[in-house]
Amino acid sequence: MNVFEDLVVELKEENLLEDTFLDALGENAASGSPTLPEQIDVSIPPPSALADDVPDVPVPQFEPARRIDDDAPESADLQLMGSDETIEFRRATSEKEFFKKRANGEVLSMQMVEHVISAIEREQLKMVPRSFDELDVKKALHSFLQVAEDTTTDAHKQSEFALMQEIESWCSALAIRDKDVSVSALRRYCETCRPKLSSQAMLALARFYRNLPYSEPVRGKFDYIITRLFSRGVNDETRKLLFSEAEMLGHIKTLYADWSSIPLYTADDESKIQLAAASFKELSLEAQTAERFDDLIKSDFFNRIRLFKESIAEIFYAPMVTVAAIECNIHVGNVFVQLIDRERMSAGAASTHDKYGFIDDQAVSEATGRTLELTGLLRQLTDREESFEDYEEEVEPVEDAEPVNVVKEETRSTFTYSESAPGLGTKLSKGVFGINIWLLIGGFVLIGVSVGLWVWANYYVGDEQASTSNVRTVQIDQKYRDNIKVARLSGDILFVVLQPTWETMTKERREELLKGIYQEGAQGGWTSVELMNSQGKTVGFASPTKFDVDQ
Repeated sequence: MNVFEDLVVELKEENLLEDTFLDALGENAASGSPTLPEQIDVSIPPPSALADDVPDVPVPQFEPARRIDDDAPESADLQLMGSDETIEFRRATSEKEFFKKRANGEVLSMQMVEHVISAIEREQLKMVPRSFDELDVKKALHSFLQVAEDTTTDAHKQSEFALMQEIESWCSALAIRDKDVSVSALRRYCETCRPKLSSQAMLALARFYRNLPYSEPVRGKFDYIITRLFSRGVNDETRKLLFSEAEMLGHIKTLYADWSSIPLYTADDESKIQLAAASFKELSLEAQTAERFDDLIKSDFFNRIRLFKESIAEIFYAPMVTVAAIECNIHVGNVFVQLIDRERMSAGAASTHDKYGFIDDQAVSEATGRTLELTGLLRQLTDREESFEDYEEEVEPVEDAEPVNVVKEETRSTFTYSESAPGLGTKLSKGVFGINIWLLIGGFVLIGVSVGLWVWANYYVGDEQASTSNVRTVQIDQKYRDNIKVARLSGDILFVVLQPTWETMTKERREELLKGIYQEGAQGGWTSVELMNSQGKTVGFASPTKFDVDQ
């Protein structure tokens, strides 16, 4: 049963909905989708002009949808995220239809966002969801729909206002809960949940973040969701745009009109909008013309994109800028994958990881509108190549089968980027089983000794009382994990190795991080905390008598 049907059933069970109401909504309410039904029009046309004579009630200012973008298409049929699900958008043809669509669209959208945030709280934040009591919203929706036929009465205007108040309360409660959800947590959930979120669910999230008051985390979440909606993944770990630039511009204008999104910019910002869109195109071109991954690292490319997105603030939501940002995200993300794969093919996965392990995965993910972690990407690229090699080995050689060899060479070219060392990654992976067994054992012994020396040098030098028996890895609170690589407890001292993100944090955020970890010691069992950066240098220390953070 879908979300809309759940709402209808709950209203009927509570005697808040009559059977005749279903007929008023139309047969489009029936659907097999686990989220919003495909054929229900969730567009939000302009609200009614609330009367000035509503007694003692402050009137909220809702922006009419047709005033958002006069050139927005009247309708659109979209297949987003590469799925076969077609989503229809239609402008209301009458005032009565308009009110019903607005009410149903608002409630259905909020309910979908409620489900997603609750799932993130449960699965990513490991906490009991703080669900909103929807009963008052359902009552207000029922009351409004009872008088929706006559749009000129005071009862209609008052019930519409009451419904909008309840929806705003729900939205405010969701916004408060969403503050605890980081952009990376949202990305992880959307990319790993099974079954995957439908296009309708992702559209509800995009609408929610687009219409929230601006903040950088909200902008980052909208950036991720809208990029995912307008692209799809392909087999080589890259992504593909679903529409041309002109098509995307029209579709985003349609969505904004459908969501009644109020512009956060004015006509005076037109030059800033054009400049921001052009800047995204320049950044995209810079990435696409880079010959080596080192070229991007030396120019601090990914941090520059992240900082540019922050600097343009609300201008990011202008349709022209949003389209340019989506294209930039896709192109830069693809270049990242391709250049890392080229490095892997020429030097091997382990060497590539050692060389670029310092990269801030969060900065790359924010710059590309998708989760891109070096370790995970190298693993996926290696697994993909091994799967291809297994397939090649299964093909029995046939004499005079020249066409087969041609096909294999063409397919192989999608994985080989280095002409100077073709097939090197393949030889390394296959050569393991041809190594002398004693040499292999000796290699493992050397690796073990190296790891032991590293641990001893980082945690036990200078501490004569330290013992390996009382050293254990501990888990820090979820909200700090994005900045922590590993945390180990020795006696009553917690040693924390930080991610490279520490170097970009302000002094206030550094002190907040150290203070938070130190305070967790009351439950975790430590009385002192020592922070070390990725180079092993102590950058912070906290104890009952001392609190110091490097500036």
